[in-house]
Amino acid sequence: MPVDIRIATKNDLPACTKILMDEFHKQGEEWTINSAKERLEELMNNNPDLCFCIELNGKIIGFVFAETYKFIKGNYLWISEIAIESHCQGKGYGLKTLHFMEKLAKERRFSVLTLVANTNEKAFKIYEKFGFRKTNYCFMEKEL
Repeated sequence: MPVDIRIATKNDLPACTKILMDEFHKQGEEWTINSAKERLEELMNNNPDLCFCIELNGKIIGFVFAETYKFIKGNYLWISEIAIESHCQGKGYGLKTLHFMEKLAKERRFSVLTLVANTNEKAFKIYEKFGFRKTNYCFMEKEL
């Protein structure tokens, strides 16, 4: 079945929020409905042209929201949130989404496409096969 990727709108936020909650909860992340909604709203407000819905037969099955930053190698496009409903995983939709984002990054002349991945999840292997590589940098945090 063909999957479509289109710009997300404010009307898509409830569906995307639910997918974020459902899929990341399975990874042990403790999103609340409010924190998930606020995160996606923030990305959409700051980068409306970098937020996309993944649709199958007119139904949202996933999303990819990105943002930009400058770092060592120039302009980076960061895939900051990406998720696909479990029942649609393993069918190539994530790979199509990564190709879409790579093409977008090249067209907009970004130097690097980046993301953060949980090394324990199956998507990590997909990212590696797509060409993402671990760097010498890691996220560190200190709870306050």
